[in-house]
Amino acid sequence: MIGKVRFAVLLALLLAAAPVSPLHARVIDGVVAVVGEEPITFSEVRDAAAEGLGIPAGDADLYLREEKDSRRILHWIEALVDSVLVRRELAKTGQAVSDPEIARAVESVRKSNNMSEADFTEALGRDGITLEGYRARLRWQMERGAIVRARKFKEVTVTEGEVRDYFRENAERFLVGAQVRLETLFFPVRSGPQGEEAAQARIAVQQAADAVRAGRTLAEAHRLAKAAFPGVELHSADFVPTEDLLPELQREVRRLRAGEYSPPFFTGTGAFLLRVVERRGGTPGDFSAVKESLTEELTDRRSEKAYSDILSELKRSASIDVRL
Repeated sequence: MIGKVRFAVLLALLLAAAPVSPLHARVIDGVVAVVGEEPITFSEVRDAAAEGLGIPAGDADLYLREEKDSRRILHWIEALVDSVLVRRELAKTGQAVSDPEIARAVESVRKSNNMSEADFTEALGRDGITLEGYRARLRWQMERGAIVRARKFKEVTVTEGEVRDYFRENAERFLVGAQVRLETLFFPVRSGPQGEEAAQARIAVQQAADAVRAGRTLAEAHRLAKAAFPGVELHSADFVPTEDLLPELQREVRRLRAGEYSPPFFTGTGAFLLRVVERRGGTPGDFSAVKESLTEELTDRRSEKAYSDILSELKRSASIDVRL
């Protein structure tokens, strides 16, 4: 069935399944999608959700089974469908990303940060990421890069003039000495990055981010998040100097223009989702100081668009059966 996505009901798998203890991962072989002749199982979806949310597989299993919004489950299934399509296309053109390449990339990151293997694994754990999950993320990045370079290289290449234009469009982000007013959702975690409270915070902040993307305000997202994480806090602060913010908040704020929301991010104290309400004051920043990072940012934005276009092309000629 070329170019057609068919949806079916799979009650036995997601709706009638018995609850699973969050302390134990459970292997399930039920097929939730088929791409060509390649099946995607529920356990793969569970593992993808665990890696994406930074939570244990058992918690992801329970989250998927209790989630009432099928769109959230479909998000993880579609991500795996995309991955299969890209991997098959790369293999067909002789550009597959191999396991040794992934291993070398992981080693390169570890060594560039001057970390031992134990320290590297511990650092990942503080962000709720396992080493295997990190490899999966790195594979996705490398495969995305490979297929974009192969099919859309010219479209993602940027010139210095384009980077300068991008700098001018985003000038407020680089004001020196400016003050910023924020709205912030904070999900405090007191039990450490790998406990049950942290897993609940990661799920809740992702749900809040989904609500914001759907057009809800941060106040509305706060009310929704309280059902899953009663300790969530909504803060609407007055103007403060950007340099006075926590380093993790500064990093996110400098990526945003007024009115924009951050993705969920995590610190040693919990999870955050914030919006830059407005800025005032400050003097223009120096282009040369941010040229390199802005070049990467603009290239990445174009790569995302190119990747989306490639996926659309691949899906038009693929047989995809999603069973949800």
